[in-house]
Amino acid sequence: MTEPTAPLPAGTRLAHYEVIRVLGTGGMGTVYLARDTALDREVAVKVLRPEVAGDPALRDRFVREARAAARVSHPNLTHVYFVGEADGRPYFAMEYCPGTTLEAAIRENGPFPLEKGLDLLEQAARGLAAAHGAGVVHRDVKPSNLMVLPDGRVKVTDFGLAKSLSGDVGATAGRILGTPTYMSPEQVRGKPVDARTDIYLLGLTAWFLFAGRPPFASEQIGEVINDQLNSPLPPLAAARPDLPPALGEAVDRMCAKDPAQRPASMEEIARLASSLRPRPLYAAPLLARAAASIIDVLIVLAMWAGFEFALDFALPRMGYGLTPEGTLGEGSAAGLPTEILRRVVLLSVWGAATLWIEAARGTTLGKAAFHLRVVRTDGNRPSRRALLVRFLAKYPGVALVLVPDGMTVVDAVVLCAQGLAWAGGGLWYFFADGRTLPDVLSRTRVVHRGPGEGVRVP
Repeated sequence: MTEPTAPLPAGTRLAHYEVIRVLGTGGMGTVYLARDTALDREVAVKVLRPEVAGDPALRDRFVREARAAARVSHPNLTHVYFVGEADGRPYFAMEYCPGTTLEAAIRENGPFPLEKGLDLLEQAARGLAAAHGAGVVHRDVKPSNLMVLPDGRVKVTDFGLAKSLSGDVGATAGRILGTPTYMSPEQVRGKPVDARTDIYLLGLTAWFLFAGRPPFASEQIGEVINDQLNSPLPPLAAARPDLPPALGEAVDRMCAKDPAQRPASMEEIARLASSLRPRPLYAAPLLARAAASIIDVLIVLAMWAGFEFALDFALPRMGYGLTPEGTLGEGSAAGLPTEILRRVVLLSVWGAATLWIEAARGTTLGKAAFHLRVVRTDGNRPSRRALLVRFLAKYPGVALVLVPDGMTVVDAVVLCAQGLAWAGGGLWYFFADGRTLPDVLSRTRVVHRGPGEGVRVP
């Protein structure tokens, strides 16, 4: 063998593998394109770096764990074919994937659009789920270890740091292995790792996939390590405002500092990524939307009437009689005017029955009766800000709650605004592809979701 620190020259034989050229070099080893002379096919061979191979414990564990990775078979994983040793340096041969790494693709073309990025994320999660199912955790998941093939498939590569979950769970205690930019807090501390470590690393990779840069990218290694330990993940929405909020929330969960707060499995992440993909939108019929709005208004009125009855029934019996001026009597909250209390409660009921439920569930009780949902224009869950804009555009009459008594002119103006909002919104529906004016202003849509069809929003 040539000088240990130099790349292996073309023609070097490692068992029945013949080196062709260098594919890449990392912190743990060098990857070569080689030819399998026994089966006449191209493979990738990773040879451990001399300074790493010089550690007997690490070298032995590398061989043991590479063999564990060889037991895993899945379309989204690179298959490990052979594990061997040459001149004291372990190596393994794996499937050669003639594609580009996720890191290189993003460096060249920028972050991925939503649908493509979710597809890549789902594929990577399914591959890692298969590894975890076989008792193997990768623990070096990062953009440079995800290959994108010409046909769009994703291959999780480089199980050089892979660890058998059935082995010694304390094997890595006190030793930091990996790339600081893509390391979990437990790895930084040199603690034992499990499948939740891969979930954290895939979360960092997902952030890079959609933002085009790592979430923690200081030039000082110490600062990166401190960020991995203590700093919350930067909001993905700040880098990509066009992405659905649910995606940012999912990535935040994946990158929770406490492993117990992360998603339970890679299968859960794959399902979540699938659910966030844009789906066909079926515009809700105008009559169904109108009926749903009537139901919502009736619910608000019923709740308000119940409150009025309870207030008039309960207060006198509690010793809070009403004065001629319409205020609560002595013993009340500093003579708080009952009219203000009623207005505050009405506003709260109105907001809770529409805005709050819509933000929490994506639909109101009225919409749910007709299988309607409010979604973003890409089919994902809208932000709370968009829902507030939508609420105010749809119900300008909410201003009546804030108008003092006796201002009949203002009342009339607000009522006219409410009427124009509904009438104008209905007319807009026929000229804006099934969207009303509140839809357009808030960049949302009301869609119909029949059984097994339409949009699915987490």
